[in-house]
Amino acid sequence: MRKYVCILFASLISGCAGEKVDFNTEIRPVLNDRCVACHGGVKTNSGLNLQFRDLALLGGDSGDPAIIPGNASGSAMIMKVTHPNPADRMPKDDEPLSEDEIELLRNWIEQGANWDRHWAYERPVKTDPDINNDWIRSPIDAFVVQKLDKMGLSPAEEASCTVLARRVSLDLTGLPPSLDQVESLCATDDYERLVDELLSSPQFGERWAALWLDLARYADTKGYEADRARSIWRYRDWLINAFNSDMPYDQFTIEQLAGDLFPDPTTNQLIATAFNRNAMTNEEGGTDDEEHRIAAVVDRVNTTWEVFQGTTMACVQCHGHPYDPFVQEDFYASFALFNNTADWDQPNEEPLLREFESAHRTEASQLQADLSSVGEQIVATVSTPEIRQQRLVWEQSLDDPTVSGKLSTTAQNEVRRIAAIADSLRTPHQRAFLRDRFADVDPSTEDLRKTRSELTKKLHDLAPTITPVMRELPEDERRATRIMERGNFLIQTDVVEPGVPLALPKLNGPANRMGFAQWIMSADNPLTSRVMVNRLWEQLFGLGIVESSDDFGTVGIPPSHPELLDWLAVHFQDDLAWSVKGLLKEMVLSATYRQASDVTAEKLELDPRNKTLSRGPRFRLSAEQIRDQALAVSGLLSDKQFGPSVMPPQPDGIWKNPYNGLFWKTAEGEDRYRRAVYTYWRRTGPYPSMATFDVPTRELCVSRRIRTNTPLQALVTLNDPAFWEAAQGLADRMETFDGSTRDKIRYGYSIALTHEPTDETLDVLVNLEAKSDLTLVANSIMNLDEFLTKE
Repeated sequence: MRKYVCILFASLISGCAGEKVDFNTEIRPVLNDRCVACHGGVKTNSGLNLQFRDLALLGGDSGDPAIIPGNASGSAMIMKVTHPNPADRMPKDDEPLSEDEIELLRNWIEQGANWDRHWAYERPVKTDPDINNDWIRSPIDAFVVQKLDKMGLSPAEEASCTVLARRVSLDLTGLPPSLDQVESLCATDDYERLVDELLSSPQFGERWAALWLDLARYADTKGYEADRARSIWRYRDWLINAFNSDMPYDQFTIEQLAGDLFPDPTTNQLIATAFNRNAMTNEEGGTDDEEHRIAAVVDRVNTTWEVFQGTTMACVQCHGHPYDPFVQEDFYASFALFNNTADWDQPNEEPLLREFESAHRTEASQLQADLSSVGEQIVATVSTPEIRQQRLVWEQSLDDPTVSGKLSTTAQNEVRRIAAIADSLRTPHQRAFLRDRFADVDPSTEDLRKTRSELTKKLHDLAPTITPVMRELPEDERRATRIMERGNFLIQTDVVEPGVPLALPKLNGPANRMGFAQWIMSADNPLTSRVMVNRLWEQLFGLGIVESSDDFGTVGIPPSHPELLDWLAVHFQDDLAWSVKGLLKEMVLSATYRQASDVTAEKLELDPRNKTLSRGPRFRLSAEQIRDQALAVSGLLSDKQFGPSVMPPQPDGIWKNPYNGLFWKTAEGEDRYRRAVYTYWRRTGPYPSMATFDVPTRELCVSRRIRTNTPLQALVTLNDPAFWEAAQGLADRMETFDGSTRDKIRYGYSIALTHEPTDETLDVLVNLEAKSDLTLVANSIMNLDEFLTKE
């Protein structure tokens, strides 16, 4: 009886139709799974959009409101999903909604059809957990215990000192601990001292820069088919220094996105902007330079949103987001923020930062000033009324190969394309481009161009280190940004002003990259701190609190511990002042992190992937860690830092392709044994042993590497020249140890795994040595699952 009374008075008494329905956890999944594919950002069949409350209440082409808050029976949505005729029932050409789903929709509408914001778009709130357990060392642990209690699980015991020393050393520096560090921890139990030592190690920055290089799609080549060399290693070195100095994350972010827009940017701030010069450049003949300039800007938009906001924006280039509250105009508002930089799809990679040896700086400064003066004279020469008239004739003659052929091949297509546009419709940048290309061939500038070439050669002969950087166009050359229909750069429609999505906090600063970077780091931004906290957590525990670290949107995986995520996010931003080292220390000092990784049958059944954190992390090391660890235990690893990328041994023939000019010159001396972060990275041919262990090509931003398990990986660690040299190095260390063969093998095993082998394992290895030699013993140790795994 109560059920019918509730239905009768639902419009008057909120909540009568059962328990309060939660939009985010109960209704949004139904809409995303069953409705918005046809009535959302990509398609709006019958004019109906169910992504936004105001549009849903308006209804579609029929004029009937899809949803009438408080009146489920009068809402077209309920009528459609319960229609008796399958031909008229929704979802069309699909299985009907279940009774439970329909009942949820009814109750939700009766309760007012509240449309809650997605959790990730609300500012994080820090809640203090109950600390009522002796196991708890940190608020982190209190949140974890609460979840374990609900699951009927308990934490694991603390890992042994040897396991913990290896785990935290690999996590913080990417390298195994020394035997002295292990012995010190086991003797003193002063774990915090070891953590502080590792955080202050110069190897810390090398380990954590490797994470960011994937995000920044860093490579030593330009990509696409030609994939020619690019000098951008100074950005990699900037990253290492930034992590080692514990640069606050807000400064770290702003300098990468807008370092050139500071009033008087430093060299390091300019180098930081190479973050967005890592986009690919297409040097193939016959390509459209404007098309690929736009492709680079699109890549910058997508990368920035994924890296700093955990948000997928790529699809919004062509249409509204299928699930999240972003419309196509939002994408191009972000596009406009990046659309007025001076770089374009050209082989010379300008604008470039040139850094000279101290002995050459005065001469270089004068040469650069002279070049600037000559450039101004060239512009002045071709801007006189008489020469401008000649330029108009030149533009009309570009179809004649004898005219256009005087230009470089890469410039010809772009010049013809712009010349075909009526002058009144050209952008200031397009006019400047035509002016400059005319200046490249006009006889009136011949002497000035000759002087420019001589100055350029002198500057080049000083052998500067060059780095592509960002630079804004002058005000009079700014480009207008227009929506591109279905992402097609040839079909541009309405002008869009720079900005951010309406669904997120307002952009209060300047509408440029600096304002955008400051908006990302503002206290009002609900995503930034959550996303970075989650990335660091994922590196330590194998899974992020939000497993889909690249997607915090409505179809991303919800956080396993939402209160913990928000506590860490606010703590990182407010209490730690954006200190990455401070946050990592908080995490690794927690009892949660210190747990043994042993798993019981009960835990394996209830939580096979350890999402509840009822045990310590256990997963295979990254490609870089596997290689660096092998070199470290062998005694071969060089501690040399920074500088141009190196080419360690790799199989012959990897780089054979139609484009000559790039050759793998195997490094000699200590460069042969540098850390993996310094390895030369070619997008079309990444270092093969690391590619086997799942490194990305870095053609695009990658937030998460997917761990695979294949026979090829075992073949690499058994046979690859670098790993075989490492085995020989470890064998040499064993050979020089005083004692019996058994003692030597025990020593080598301890170096590799931080603890001595069991008697049974030692017997096997001693027998192996008797049949072969210590190199094969070392190779076997370095192929143990324990060696390749963080436990």
